[in-house]
Amino acid sequence: MNNESWRNWSREELDYQYTPSRWSKQGTPDEVIKHHQQWQAKEAKRVRESIECELNISYGMADDQKLDIFGANTLPRESPIFVFIHGGYWQVMTKEDYSYIALPLTKAGAVTILMEYTRAPKANMGTIVSEVKQGMSYIMNFAKRRESCGVYLCGHSAGGQLAAILLSVDWMAECMIPSSLIKGALLISGIYDLRPLVPSPINDPLKMTEATALENSPITVMEDIIKQSKSRRIELVVADEDPAELRRQTDEAWQVLKHAGISSNSTLIPGVDHFGVVENIIQESFQVTQIAIEMMGLNIGNIDKELKNTAV
Repeated sequence: MNNESWRNWSREELDYQYTPSRWSKQGTPDEVIKHHQQWQAKEAKRVRESIECELNISYGMADDQKLDIFGANTLPRESPIFVFIHGGYWQVMTKEDYSYIALPLTKAGAVTILMEYTRAPKANMGTIVSEVKQGMSYIMNFAKRRESCGVYLCGHSAGGQLAAILLSVDWMAECMIPSSLIKGALLISGIYDLRPLVPSPINDPLKMTEATALENSPITVMEDIIKQSKSRRIELVVADEDPAELRRQTDEAWQVLKHAGISSNSTLIPGVDHFGVVENIIQESFQVTQIAIEMMGLNIGNIDKELKNTAV
């Protein structure tokens, strides 16, 4: 990933290039954000109330180090585990906003876990990455205890960066569990080189230097990702209406993986923006949903009948 044309851009141009709402064809930036927030709040609440879940399970000492787990008490112990890490430029949004992700995935037979972490400005990038690694250690132990057939990572936007970093970790050294338990990843509209964000307003709460941005960029640990992912499947997707920079970064990351012989695909999702590409996962027929389900070797079935929440 040697394209550094961003170095010639002003702070204002960088903000434009990395602000997805300004690229959406679904409305003005304010309209797009408002719709996204309102839609998510409604659908996430509905899903939390409709399927079995355990909320706000602590995986660390910080207040926001929490997990929401869907389907663990109703699906077979050996079921695959799908881990979702949200975006919001490490500053906004919460796991609660994305509960709807669990609906089609639990229905297909995957225990679904949403991870929260301390966001900026309370935490810097190094702390955020460290927390997410802690969360993943918890999940690896959880998967081992259940004798799960495999763990699959997913991240959207900034969450794509965090999920990609987790692919680079030697989990045997980290928590005495083989890295091979992680079978695949779905990276959605991710950011794999953080350096262009450093001069932009996005970095104001994060306060990254170019050195810390590079240190926490997946491009820096790509050799480790490749080393740990020889037997994994990595799916990269990006929305047709995503910023050109996100499309470029996705393509360049995929080229590295492909040339290294990693089982991987890069898919452009037509007709959706940065927000629709994650919202539409609630639809079983949506292309991204189908990629996730097929990657885990599952099919949508009648298993959702077992997941109806009977709690008072």
